[in-house]
This record gives sequence, C-alpha cells and structure tokens, in this order.
Amino acid sequence: MSAPAAFDPDRVATLAARHGTPLFIYDAPAMRAAAARLQEALPPGARLFFAVKANPAPDVIRLFAGEGLGAEVASGGELRLALACGVAPDRIVFSGPAKTAPELRCAIEACIFAVQAESVAELDTLQALCVARGATVRVALRVNLGPGGERRGGWGGPSPFGMDTDALDEVTARAARLDRLRIVGLHNHQASQTLDPAKLIARFDAFARVAASLGSRFDLQFVNFGGGFGAPFYADDAPLDLAPVRACFAALAGVFGDRPLQFAAESGRYLVGPAGCYVARVVDVKRSFGVRYALLDGGIHHVLGLSGTMRSLRRPVAVARVGARSGEPCEPTEIAGPLCTPIDRLAGAAELPCDLAAGDLLAFANCGAYAKHASPLNFLGHDWPAELMIDGARVIVLSPQIAFGPALWQSREVLQRFRCDGKIPTSS
Repeated sequence: MSAPAAFDPDRVATLAARHGTPLFIYDAPAMRAAAARLQEALPPGARLFFAVKANPAPDVIRLFAGEGLGAEVASGGELRLALACGVAPDRIVFSGPAKTAPELRCAIEACIFAVQAESVAELDTLQALCVARGATVRVALRVNLGPGGERRGGWGGPSPFGMDTDALDEVTARAARLDRLRIVGLHNHQASQTLDPAKLIARFDAFARVAASLGSRFDLQFVNFGGGFGAPFYADDAPLDLAPVRACFAALAGVFGDRPLQFAAESGRYLVGPAGCYVARVVDVKRSFGVRYALLDGGIHHVLGLSGTMRSLRRPVAVARVGARSGEPCEPTEIAGPLCTPIDRLAGAAELPCDLAAGDLLAFANCGAYAKHASPLNFLGHDWPAELMIDGARVIVLSPQIAFGPALWQSREVLQRFRCDGKIPTSS
C-alpha cells in the first residue's frame, strides 16, 4: 500500500502539511460503493441501517442518509445526532442493553421506526412512559439465539444482549398489559466482523427460523437480521463475498411463507472501515537491542483497534510509508506511538523501507470504523486529530485538529447542551 485508498501520495502529503498530523482521511465514493453493494445483497424493499457507533461524524451520517440508509443508534446522544443530521425519525432504530428512561422518552417523542428492546423490564419502562404521555411506540424484540449461536465477545450464549426464549414467553403472556407497545418486529445481532459468508448465512438462517416460529405471537411487519458484515482490517484479511449472502436472503423469504415481512439489516464496519485511513508522521527511528522502532506522533489514543483491543487476534496491519517505491529494500519495524504506556503499539514487525526517517508519513489502511470515536482521545493530553473526507476534487473538513484543552472544554459544553432531559434539542 503506497497511499490510502483512492488518494495519491502527493495529495496525502499536501493534506498532512495543511491540516497537521495525525489525521484521518475518508473516501466518500468508497462509502457510497459499499452501501450500494450491501443494498444489492438485500431483498428488494429491505431497509439498511448505518450503525452510527462505527463513525459518528455528521457528514458521514448525512452521506449514508443520502444513499437511502437509515440509522441504527445505541444511545440518546446518537439518537439526537442522527436527527440533527437529517435522518428521518421513521428511518431510525434504537438498540442497546441498558437504555435509560430519559433515552426511551426521547425515542417515543421522536416517533422513531422502532425501539429494539432487550428485556422485559425495558418493555415495562416503555409501557409506563407511553401511558404517562398518551403515546404508543413501535418495538422490535431482540432475540438471543442461545448457546448455539456464534460466541465472540459475549454475543452468543448467556448474554446481556437480547431476550432468551423464556423471556419471550413472558412477553407473550403479558401482551394485554403492554397495550401501548406495537410489537412489530424481531431483531438479532449475534456476532461482529464476520468475513466468512458461511457463518453469516448460518446465523441468518437460524434467526429466520426462530423468527418464523414466533411470528404468530405478534403482528410482525419486519425482521432485522442485524449486522456482522465484516470488512478487511488486517493486511491478510480478504473482503467479504456478498454473493452467497445475497442468495441466502433470497431463499429466506420462503421461510415466512405468505406473510409480507420487510427484511432489514445493519452495518458499520463494512460501510466505513475500508474507506478510511489514519496518517501519522514519524518523529524518531531508533534501535533497541537490535530491534528497529518507528515512533510516531499518533497512537492508540486515536486508533485503539490497532493495539488489538476490540479484536479477537492481533495480526499484521496494512501500513506503508506514503510515497514508498515498489521493490525498495525494507526491514521489520515495530511501530509505536507517543504515549508512555507499553500498549501504545500500532504494528509489530511491519515491513517498512530501510531508509525510513523522521518526517516520513505512514498511512494505516482500514481505519474508517471504530477508530477516532472509539479511542481514549483525552489520554495524556494530546491534540485531537483532524478528520477529512475526500469526494472527488473536494476536501471536506469534518473536524479540524483541536488542541487538547479546548477539546476537553468543548466536550463539556456539548454534554451540557445535549443532556438527555426528555426533549429533542433544536438547532439554534
């Protein structure tokens, strides 16, 4: 990789000089292309929701809304953000295992497409809130498939997420007392970052059959198969083949017989992961007991995933010097950041040019998802990196580089302004 995604080395160097390093660069055409591929893999009329948690930059949310995607949110803050970015309320689903009453009140007032409920207690809270406000709310029940599901990071088997079969039995028995809830959907999300289409298909098939067996209990209108569509992150990851997934969805329509159900799915990594890169500048190159180290001005406080956190196994990442020449001599290099902690390692034994020197730029591919916004930005007081989006000849500044002090103060102001008090804030 000599340059990130669709960008040439000269352009990357110019952007780094103008906006400072470290910085994130996102490729808008790549995001649109990923959205189109995933939409084509779903049946006609299906809904696709962008998982805001993957990259909550407002311009990214607006881009996907413009491509016809809805938003999957997992907090009151994300709900208000999606609404502020122009996502229609009837294109928003709200997930999460511990939604608070104020957050649920926000969802009810906004009249979103569905609250994806994860427990009987959450349903009781929704019922009480609706009674108090004289409202109703659309609900999808998140189903826990149990120990037979794929287990990774707590998704399968005993889990804080979703409802077991006995909980669904309780919901059925109490349906008359939950008269303010319109239970119109079922939802499942059993695993993340799945690159093997066979595993996705097995999971979708298992959920479809459970959903079909539960269909007679509720007035179902849609079935949300959740996410899990993987995207390359490590250097040796192969892209997800969506052709078998497309065939799977086409076949699953028959599982529900003549019932006119709408299919839905969610995605974060697949849509934005490969469309982003992280660029940092080499500050020093040194050797320690024969091992070469490249020390950068950026680290895991911006891209926590490069440390192996949130990953099941750490493997070689896709990183290269910006402007590297094909075939030039390279040697294994440990890449570390500026933090005074031993976990600030971005790559191990990366093959980088032998003449790597201070001032060079390194670009890490596949950093568009769960990067800046899923990292400890304030740790040790370093500046926040800029975020740019490239759309053809245009360079859109999503967020400038922000000095640590003002960034922290600004975050406090934002928290005060958008505190969830049961009201949807309006722009001034």
